[in-house]
Amino acid sequence: MLAALSVIMQILPPLFVTPWFMRIDLVAISWVLCWILFGFKAGLLCLLISVPLVGVLGPFAGGWVGAIMKSVSSVWMFAIPAFFAWKTGGTNRLLENKWAYVFSGVLAIAVRDVVCIFFNLYFALPVFFNINAVDLFSNPSFLSFVGHSLGLVGLGAYIIEVAFWNTIQGIIDIYVSLIIGVIILRRFPGIMNK
Repeated sequence: MLAALSVIMQILPPLFVTPWFMRIDLVAISWVLCWILFGFKAGLLCLLISVPLVGVLGPFAGGWVGAIMKSVSSVWMFAIPAFFAWKTGGTNRLLENKWAYVFSGVLAIAVRDVVCIFFNLYFALPVFFNINAVDLFSNPSFLSFVGHSLGLVGLGAYIIEVAFWNTIQGIIDIYVSLIIGVIILRRFPGIMNK
């Protein structure tokens, strides 16, 4: 059901689209929520079931490149907190320890940023646009929101821009999922796979 929900979220218009077609959306919330409620294997299965459709459906889907990038960037949003949950004695304990969850979320977002900087530089942008990412961000006609507002071009603009938007998406993914998960767990405390 949560895999189907992520596909429905993909079909909806994105909250924002960056100039290089990264979507700021609600797709991965279902994957993180699935981990919170049912465990890491269920979250990963939810991602694997829905990601082929996420790549082809809806506006700005991005095809197979978009599907790979969405899964490579979003898997950290529940894989790293799941590791912390395993180390702290379960997801329920991690959720009860707000600081541990916040720390695992910040670490997940940092890993996401680094992974996306490399994957966009060496895979997504060269394949999708058939252009070097640094050249793209050096082009004065390219509408780089964050990088240009800081006076950056080229590699500096690229790194700041990709990290900024992936941080925004990561915050949405991990903390909106937490809010929804806590609401569900309060109403249905027996649902969680400890």
